[in-house]
Amino acid sequence: MRPALWARRGVYLCALLGALAGQLFDVGWLFHYIFFLTLTLPLLSLLLSLPGILGLRLRLGADSRQTPRNTPAAWTLTAENRFGLPVSRVTGRVRLRCPFTGENASFSVGLRGASPGASTTWNVVTSHCALVECSVSRLRAWDCLGLFSLPLRALPMDTLLITPLPEEPKGLILPESTGCTVPVPKGKAAMGEDYELRPYREGDSLRSVHWKMSAKRDDLVVRELLAVKYPLPVLTFDHFGSADAMDCVLDRLAGYSRALLSHERPHAVRWLEPCSGAAREYAVGCQEDWLRCLRAIFADPVPETGAAIGSLGNGGEDFYQIHIAGGPPCAEP
Repeated sequence: MRPALWARRGVYLCALLGALAGQLFDVGWLFHYIFFLTLTLPLLSLLLSLPGILGLRLRLGADSRQTPRNTPAAWTLTAENRFGLPVSRVTGRVRLRCPFTGENASFSVGLRGASPGASTTWNVVTSHCALVECSVSRLRAWDCLGLFSLPLRALPMDTLLITPLPEEPKGLILPESTGCTVPVPKGKAAMGEDYELRPYREGDSLRSVHWKMSAKRDDLVVRELLAVKYPLPVLTFDHFGSADAMDCVLDRLAGYSRALLSHERPHAVRWLEPCSGAAREYAVGCQEDWLRCLRAIFADPVPETGAAIGSLGNGGEDFYQIHIAGGPPCAEP
């Protein structure tokens, strides 16, 4: 237990001994009353605090789910109470964990006079790209005198995604189409009016039925929209290096991904798990896919050295590789 707790209990014990001594050396009713009051005071304090403790609800949340690197960010622990009652004090232990860099931090946190709406905030270091996990454990609510506490339910872990600062790619050349067309998946929109006719299959929308051609063939025929086929860009990078070097690589990777998405070009991001050399690959077709890819990148620890991805070979008309090389730390905007 912390020294402050022992100090409070020591003060109470001294008061109880003083009341007991007064009762032993004085037979008057006043010291009997003082001793009885001192003896039952902790129980009264706990009973008075119990409704507020039972109605207490704690909520952990960051300012936002994601934030760019070097942007101020913080987590907030907020007290709520369904009975509208305050609690004398709430204590807990905060643990911050970053799987990408391997950094960990732990410190105590407390809410004094935890009335509904009361909160406490702690800042997060956002100097490097990462996924930071925050958890609050050992939560306890204390009675009015601070002599006893009751454990509280642990809070779900919260995460904060620290995203790169996209660096505009230099000399990005997008290959022309292969001259081939492919069917558009269901639910996707296609540009142009290119389509081919095929027999109706179960599950096809009636809006895609070509009624004139169906009448001529005496069988249902549907239009299948076609899209122009482009080689798939594959962005590769080496998943190892210093924190500054990885920030630079991720800034360039984010810049290339954003440029490809602005040209409506889906792509893939590929890297090797630095220790085992196992391939990791994520398809990116929108901003949500890119954020999922970032979370996967940050899930693997980044060592100083590891397996380099190298060349993927000649993909022909299927794909082409864009390797994001490291270099000196990128200049901050």
